[in-house]
Amino acid sequence: MVVRISILCLFFALAPGFSPREQADTGLRAAFSALDLPAAAAKPGSYKDPKKDKKFRARVNAAIEGGVKWLLEQQSSSGQFPGFSDQRGTYYELGMHALSTLAVMKGMGDVDAPPVQKALRKLHALYERHRATIYTYEVGLTLMVLDATSSTKPHPFMDKKKARKLLKKKPVKPTAKDLKIASDLVVWIQRKQNSEGLWRYPSGGMDVSNTQYAALGLWSASRMGVDVNKGVVRRMMEQTLARQQKTGPRVGFYTNPIAALKGTGRRSGSSIEAKGWRYMPKEMVKGPDGKSRMVTYPYSGSMTSAGVAILGIGRKVLGAKDEFLRGAGDSKVRRAMWEGLGWIQKNWKLDDNPGQPGNWPFYWIYGLERAARVAGVEFVGLHDWYHEGAMQLLNDQRPNGSWPKRQRMRPKGDQNVRWWSDQVDTAFAILFLTLSTPGVETPPPVITGE
Repeated sequence: MVVRISILCLFFALAPGFSPREQADTGLRAAFSALDLPAAAAKPGSYKDPKKDKKFRARVNAAIEGGVKWLLEQQSSSGQFPGFSDQRGTYYELGMHALSTLAVMKGMGDVDAPPVQKALRKLHALYERHRATIYTYEVGLTLMVLDATSSTKPHPFMDKKKARKLLKKKPVKPTAKDLKIASDLVVWIQRKQNSEGLWRYPSGGMDVSNTQYAALGLWSASRMGVDVNKGVVRRMMEQTLARQQKTGPRVGFYTNPIAALKGTGRRSGSSIEAKGWRYMPKEMVKGPDGKSRMVTYPYSGSMTSAGVAILGIGRKVLGAKDEFLRGAGDSKVRRAMWEGLGWIQKNWKLDDNPGQPGNWPFYWIYGLERAARVAGVEFVGLHDWYHEGAMQLLNDQRPNGSWPKRQRMRPKGDQNVRWWSDQVDTAFAILFLTLSTPGVETPPPVITGE
C-alpha cells in the first residue's frame, strides 16, 4: 500500500502536471492557504480520486502510446536511437540510446517486442564500442535498462485486455551477458566515487545529478542480484545528507491528505522544515561565446527530487538492518527525505523547474515521479502529484506524440542549452506517465507537534 503522507504549505504550481486548474483556483488557494486548509476542503466529502476516472486513464494510455510511436520513428533500422549531435559531433550515444530504450520498454510493457529486442541488441553493441569512455549518466541508464529487461510489466494505465495478455508471458531472467555487464558497471561506479563520496561525469568534482544516476545504477544492479559495496552506499548517503539545505521555512505536516481533501480530517498542528538540494554550490562554466564565468547554483525541484531519491534508494540497497540505519540513523534519513518533499511542496510548480526556471523542466517532472515513488507517497502536501503531473504532460504533448508542445528549455548563456532535445523530453514524459520507478514503502518520520 502506498504510504499517504503530506507536508502542507502553499497551494502553488507543481512540476509535473497541474496547469489549467491552477489558474482558476488562485482565489480559493489564497483564501484557504491562510487557514492552512486546501481549497478542496471547501466542499466536505466531495473528494474523489481523479486517477480512477476512465477518461483520464484512457487519455494517459493514449499519450504513452503516442510518445512510444514517436520515439520508434526515431529508431534506425539497426535498432539505435540517436545520440546528441551538434557541429562538434555526436555525444552520449550509449546514454541516449539507453534512455530511449528504457522509455519504449516501459511504454510497451513488452520486452519481446521486435523494436525492443533490436534496441537491446544495439545496447550491447554500443556498450562494447564505448566501454572505455563511458559516463556516469550512461552507466546508470544502461543498468536501468538491464534491470528493466527482467522486471518490466504492463504499466497501470494500459488497456486491460492488452495488459492481461502481456502478463501471461513468462518472466524474463537476466542473461549471463547482462549480469556480466552489470557487474562490470558496478565496479566502474564504485571506482569512480570521489573522495567526497559522490560522483561527477566522472571527473571534475561532484554534483547531485550525476550522483542520482550512480545511485539508480547501483539500485538496478542490486535488484538484478549483483553485489554492491555497502560502504560506497553509506558514503553516498552521508554526503548527500551533508549537502542538504541547512535551514528552511516550516510547512504543515499532514498524515492523512485524503481526509484533509474531503474536509473531514483534523487540522494538523505539526510542521517540518522545507529543505532542498542544489546541483552543486558553484562552478566555473564556459558559455557558447567561449567566455568562462562563475555560476552559483540555486536550490531546485530537479535537484531536490534527486536528493530525496538518492536517500530513498540508499535505504533500499542497504536494507533495514544495516549499521548506517540503526538507531537514529534511519530516522535522520527519512526526516531529510520528507524535508526535501517539504521543499518541493513549498515551491510546487508544474510548468517549469521550480527554483531554476528554464532549465530541464522534463528532467524535473521525471525526478518528481522518482522521488515520490521511492518515498512511497501518493501526495506531496495535498497535491496528487501523479494526476497533476499527468495533466500537465497531457496538455504539453504535441499532436505527433512528442513532447514538449512549447520549448520550455530557455537559453541561459551556458552549455546546457545544446543538450535540449525532443527525444530526451519525450522519454522523460513517458517514464513519468508509466510510473517507471519501482515503488518503495518508506515510513514517514515521526513528527510531534513541531
